[in-house]
Amino acid sequence: MKSILCALVLVPVMQAVALAQAPTADAKEGRLYLEGGIGFGVTSMWPDATSNKGFNSAAVFGAGFAGEYGITEQVAVFSKFGIGLVLEDDPGILSIGMMFDGAYKIIEKKGDVPALTAYAGLGFVNIDVDPKNGKSDDATDFVFEVGTQMDFGSENLSVQPFLGFQLVGGSRPFKAYNGVLQVVTGVKVLAKLADNLYLEPSITFLGGNFQDQVMFGIGIQFRM
Repeated sequence: MKSILCALVLVPVMQAVALAQAPTADAKEGRLYLEGGIGFGVTSMWPDATSNKGFNSAAVFGAGFAGEYGITEQVAVFSKFGIGLVLEDDPGILSIGMMFDGAYKIIEKKGDVPALTAYAGLGFVNIDVDPKNGKSDDATDFVFEVGTQMDFGSENLSVQPFLGFQLVGGSRPFKAYNGVLQVVTGVKVLAKLADNLYLEPSITFLGGNFQDQVMFGIGIQFRM
């Protein structure tokens, strides 16, 4: 699973919420972290699975916002919101998602020892498919996610790899897929720009039984 905002991209069905993950694996008690940003990438197998073009590739755009609050030195809560857009006009695919998560810091960051945080939460995603020569279809589904994130480095420059799983249940416009399990992995870098302000480039990979995707993001994090 924030103080100014980060590039989110929920995979296949949530192309906008994956890059966010936890805003920081080493959240401190009483601090608020805000993130926001944008991302661009490539996705494959994006149309309806019943299409004869089922393995095409297309460019995707994602944008999102997130916020995290440290309740204690070990426990934090966060939420993230994002949108994803396949940059093709047939079919047009737009997804909007939101997640609510809790995080538990398993290992405290001290010296060369990286922080390790586990997170889990629930949310929803709405995906809208709009083909040129067909009927538009959309559906809203629940999403469950669980994962881990680490934090290496210093206050001025840190690297945060993450690995998670997302399960999307229920029906979707893509009739051939009524259960979607995705693996999401990637890394974020936090580079200090000023007091409490960080630049946040990232890369996220997604794979599963629905589609594959890679996304490059750039965002900003603000710590209060």
